[in-house]
Amino acid sequence: MFETRETLAQEIQRLLGALRGLAGGRYACLIEPKGVLFEDQAADSPAPWALRRFLAEKATAVFTIPGSLSSETAMDDPFAEWEEDGFFLAFVNGRVAAVVACEDPGALEAQASRLLKVLVDRLIRYNPAWRADEKGRGLFFSQPRLDIVVIGRPSD
Repeated sequence: MFETRETLAQEIQRLLGALRGLAGGRYACLIEPKGVLFEDQAADSPAPWALRRFLAEKATAVFTIPGSLSSETAMDDPFAEWEEDGFFLAFVNGRVAAVVACEDPGALEAQASRLLKVLVDRLIRYNPAWRADEKGRGLFFSQPRLDIVVIGRPSD
């Protein structure tokens, strides 16, 4: 309950690695609209810097996805240019998102619920501002909102 910020950062890093490992993915990161905060990559991952740079450049656009999907409005696909991986996205209160690049993000969605609950807990303790949604609601009285988006790998 009273972990230091450094301890919480280490736990977030381990949980991000566990999420990537569960997916058999090559890269996972935690992003906010400004860019990448934490990252984890497979030891044999080829050129993870390219994926990191791609996600850092698209971070603001990535955060428009849940709202566009829920309102069924048209949107540009920020992942249209990336053909190598599918993506699992887990948005916490619209403030921060875990992103996992993997072959089968749908399988990760089915397996990751317990791990995501722990990650969300650590995230809102790491940065209390993430307790509130992007409009400032939910600070004390509600559960964190978790929006999951699966973006399949382009077919060959």
